Amino acid sequence: MQAPPTNVAGRPVFYAGRFAPRIEEAGPPEGCVLLGDWDVLPARLAALEGASVLVVLDPLSFPFEALTGVLRDVPLILVLPGGSDADFLATVFGEPVFGCLDFFDRVATADVTTWEDLRRRYRWAGGQLVRLGAAEPEDAAQEIAALLRAEVYTGGTDPSGDGSWPGGRRTARGPHPGKVAHRVQRAALGPQFAVAHGQRAEDVPFRVLEVGAGEGRWAATFDPAAAEYHGLDEDEDAVLTARSEWPEVPFGRIEPDLLFPHEDETFDLVFSVGFLGAHPDPAKRRLLSEMWRVARPGGRLLFLEDFVATKEAAKPGSYPAHGLSVLAFVELLLVATDWQVVMEHVESLRYPDEALTRGGLVAVSRLGVPKRW
Repeated sequence: MQAPPTNVAGRPVFYAGRFAPRIEEAGPPEGCVLLGDWDVLPARLAALEGASVLVVLDPLSFPFEALTGVLRDVPLILVLPGGSDADFLATVFGEPVFGCLDFFDRVATADVTTWEDLRRRYRWAGGQLVRLGAAEPEDAAQEIAALLRAEVYTGGTDPSGDGSWPGGRRTARGPHPGKVAHRVQRAALGPQFAVAHGQRAEDVPFRVLEVGAGEGRWAATFDPAAAEYHGLDEDEDAVLTARSEWPEVPFGRIEPDLLFPHEDETFDLVFSVGFLGAHPDPAKRRLLSEMWRVARPGGRLLFLEDFVATKEAAKPGSYPAHGLSVLAFVELLLVATDWQVVMEHVESLRYPDEALTRGGLVAVSRLGVPKRW
């Protein structure tokens, strides 16, 4: 039995499973670590935590349930088995595998029809597709390896916006800061999304607006059968990308006057993630006022930022670099909404591999009587 790999730090790892002999014979991908069946026994998987990306060429034999702890944060590229339709794949993998793929994971296939069917079922973004030219595993391995090398050299397509996409640049905050942060934020936001949804009657559509949606990272969180998600952003390129990623979702642009293209009291949930901190106070006040305006009375407003518990915002060059005073923010929120909100939830967030707590979540509900029934 061969020893588990020990030199995977920063390198792509390819799990070949039953295809390992074929790939070895054809020549393993350059600069990558190739694994067979024995290398993914639970006792050996811990050695993979430093991998830059895990490419699963043989998902039918891979132990996805063993991806726990820090292994959850290694970005995945899942190669769909050839010759299988979407119904079969959904039956075999379903929510335990497909439903756990997030914005930082990708799916590789040469069958675009099957991809489109699965994308709609599991709410994957269009950019998560790695389109293969050939279905044979040895060819798929070489294509994916070439793609990862290109991303290292050029920066690639990085929907995270922070260089944390597989093969992208690294920061000091762990090997996969984008996926790690997304997991922590999702754990904090999920219960608040559920509370906001639970306050609506079952026969009333649940309407959601994300302010600063970027390329739509959070769109997949909301099931179209149960919620109507809308996204807004100032960056026109991000809006265009989001529309291509999620053609069925309405994304709009925030114009320079910072006024939203929505009527009063339209949404049950209005939220932003890391968007307000980069704006000066007058712009924050306008954005907060608009978020309050489009929220329905009783609806929730959520703000997840790099909050610091001081009266003053962080000075340039200090840590966190874009710290937003939570005390000053709450004061600004009360002024912008004419004190017509009630504090519902405050929570601090700490990201793994960071010594300081730099994230925070503030949730308020809007006061008032509906203007229309």
